[in-house]
Amino acid sequence: MRSTKILATIGPATNHVDRMVDLLRAGADAFRLNLSHGTHEDHRQTLRRMHDAIRRVHREVAIVADVQGPKIRLGEIAAAPIQLVPGQHWTLDQDPVPGDTERVGIELPTFERVARRGDPVLVGDGSVTLSVIEAGPRSIVTRVVSGGAVGSHAGLFLPRARLRVETFGDRDQHDASVALAEGIDYLSISFVRDARDLAQARTWLDARPTGRSVGLIAKIERAEALGAIDGILRACDGIMVARGDLGIEVPLERLALEQKRLVRRANAAGRFAIVATQMLLSMIRSPRPTRAESTDVANAVLDGADVVMLSEESAIGQHPVESVRWLARIAETTEPSFDPGPVRDARSRPSMTEGDLAVATAAVQLAEGVRARAIVTPTHSGRTARLVAALRPSCPVVALSSDPSVRRRLALIRGVRAHAEPEHADLLGLSRVAARLVAGIGVPGRGPAVLTAGYPVEGRPTNLITIVEIPPPTPGGGHHGRRSGPRAPNPAGG
Repeated sequence: MRSTKILATIGPATNHVDRMVDLLRAGADAFRLNLSHGTHEDHRQTLRRMHDAIRRVHREVAIVADVQGPKIRLGEIAAAPIQLVPGQHWTLDQDPVPGDTERVGIELPTFERVARRGDPVLVGDGSVTLSVIEAGPRSIVTRVVSGGAVGSHAGLFLPRARLRVETFGDRDQHDASVALAEGIDYLSISFVRDARDLAQARTWLDARPTGRSVGLIAKIERAEALGAIDGILRACDGIMVARGDLGIEVPLERLALEQKRLVRRANAAGRFAIVATQMLLSMIRSPRPTRAESTDVANAVLDGADVVMLSEESAIGQHPVESVRWLARIAETTEPSFDPGPVRDARSRPSMTEGDLAVATAAVQLAEGVRARAIVTPTHSGRTARLVAALRPSCPVVALSSDPSVRRRLALIRGVRAHAEPEHADLLGLSRVAARLVAGIGVPGRGPAVLTAGYPVEGRPTNLITIVEIPPPTPGGGHHGRRSGPRAPNPAGG
């Protein structure tokens, strides 16, 4: 059973309910909507389709909305893509008229002091490079150094510019308001610099009626975020290692090392980590990944990533469902070789008190010692399940929660399966529920389950760990599904 989660970006190739259902059945655990593209009405319709697809498969699926942030983008280009060749001049200006091989408009608040003669300019993933010849108050004239194809709305990077813009500005807030109204589980903040950027977004979210149930993801794509990563981790629920823009900000030869360091820091902090960008890029056109891509995905799993993400592959690719299947296949094959030792040895966990760490560690150690089929964790906020999963037990973590938003957010946590919490009155009843649930969902093995709880159950933090024997399957035995029956208040845990 696969533990690593799959996040699929929805775009023109998959923006249909039936196609989304196909992605979920192929193994996707969450959907991502990039709010940088399309109108607010487009976003509303896409989010409604996501919810429709999720209802059809009866699973706990997270929805992530990704705001653009202060990224500079090219405007519309007529007859895109165009081909730029070395030596030609190309002007960047504020004219909204569609561009061509001579000029293009860019979305930049001001041209004052953003570039000087000789400054580099990178387009898209950095493969097209320009050099500034002349910078004026309304335009920048460049010379093409390395040519290539350029499409509409490609990213533009001025590595020597120091733009004074908000990370979570007015446009992002308007876009996020639309997404919140349609129901999302995570808001992903682009170009985070430090914890203050996330504090601003959290304050804005908390002021909205539905904002408190929405988690925050910090996209790590600025070099300055690397030095502030511990503060960022304390201020968010998880990070996304966005290798596209980060690979422009840091030397390319260091990118793999930074990925490993970021995932390791997130693991140690008890936060989830998403590895993103060009995981299976060749599958935009090819039905199979390259050997290098397969190795890249496997290494992300071995690094300890919670989530691997598809961007263009599922948004505009010709083989989105096959891309999900390949991610699932590679992850499931790789996971048995994952070494949890370094994760468990990391004691610098800012999200854990000593008591939290002791209880989570004890639950995992007991599960390993008795070869448990699962660790069952009743949880009010998802905290207990996240802390146990952060230690990377070899068995699944089955989280029980009466809160649907908590169950959906847990869809991005490696090794966690969330279920609605059936009714129970006491510890004995909870043990019976755990036994039936583990037996019913088909967790492999013959061992018992380990149950965490709050004693004497109602309203207590997690302070008890016990072993629950699993009865053998009976013919016609029932399955305690996620959505059946009325829900009791949560019994225990954080």
